[in-house]
Amino acid sequence: MPEVTDVVAQAYAERKEAWGRARRLLRDWLRDQARDLLEGQDSTRIDVAQGRIKKRKRTCDKLRRRIEEGVLDAETLTPRDVEEHVRDVVGLKVLCKSTRDQRMLADRLVRDQPAGMRLSQPPKDYVSKPKPSGYRAIHLEYLVQVPGHDDVAVEVQIKTRLQDAWSELTHEDLYKPGAPIKVTPFHESVALTMANLLAEVDRLADNLAEELASTIEEPVLVPEVPAGTVRVRVRTTGPRFALAVDEHGRQGLIQASAVRRLAGVREFIDVADYLHVDDELTVRVVDGEKGLYYVPTELPRH
Repeated sequence: MPEVTDVVAQAYAERKEAWGRARRLLRDWLRDQARDLLEGQDSTRIDVAQGRIKKRKRTCDKLRRRIEEGVLDAETLTPRDVEEHVRDVVGLKVLCKSTRDQRMLADRLVRDQPAGMRLSQPPKDYVSKPKPSGYRAIHLEYLVQVPGHDDVAVEVQIKTRLQDAWSELTHEDLYKPGAPIKVTPFHESVALTMANLLAEVDRLADNLAEELASTIEEPVLVPEVPAGTVRVRVRTTGPRFALAVDEHGRQGLIQASAVRRLAGVREFIDVADYLHVDDELTVRVVDGEKGLYYVPTELPRH
C-alpha cells in the first residue's frame, strides 16, 4: 500500500511547475479585472494577493481524512488523486474593502471568463449563506490551461478584510478537521457571535461608503451669482478628491468633477495629477447640504 506522504511528494514534484504557472496566470488576470472595475477610483479597494500552494502536510492530512471517510482507497492512491480530492492545493485570495466590492468582483468573474480559464463549478456563496461556524467568503474554482501540462484547479477566495480577519481572530486553523484543538460549544458560540458582529460592521461600512461616495462624486451646483472667491491651500490630494483649507482653518472638498471641467476632459482623472499638496488656489465656496465645497476657478501650473 503506497504511503500518503510518498504519493503527495510525487504529485508535488510532477506538478509544482504547472501549479505555479497557473497561479500566476490567474492572479494576473484577476488584477486586470480589479483595475478595470476600479478605473479612476481607489485601487486599494480590491487587493489580489500573491496566492499560495498548500503545504504538503496539510494536503496529506486532507487525503487521510478522505481515506478515513471511505471516499478514497488507500491501496490504489495515485498522484492524480491529490488534485482530484484536494481541490485547493493551489489558491488565491482577494481582499475587498466592502461587501459591495466583493459582490461586484464576483459578479464580473462569473460573467466574464477568459480563454484558457473557466469555472469548473458554480460559485460557493458563503456570504448569502454563511457556514455554521460563521465563515463568510465567496469561493470560485477555476480550471486553468497551462501549455504542456494538464489543466490546473485553482481556488479563489473573495473576502472582505473583516471576513478575513475573522479567521485570524478566531484562530480558525486550530479548529479545522485534523487540527490539534477540538471544537467546543464555547468556541462555536464565540466564533459565531464574532462573525455576526463583523458582518454588521461590514454592512455599516458599506452604507457609510455609499454616503461618502455621493458626497465626493455628485457634482455640486455653483450659484449663478457667487458670493466671491477666497484663496485656499491644498492640504491633501488623491485619486478622487482633494482637501483644501482657507486662512481661517475651514476645510473644503475639491471634487474630481470640478477639476475635470477645468482640465477640459471627460474621462476619469486622478485629482493628484492636477492638484498637489501646498498648491494655492482661488476658489468659489459652496456650503452644501452634505458639506463645504471649494470649486477652483483655475488649475495651478506645475
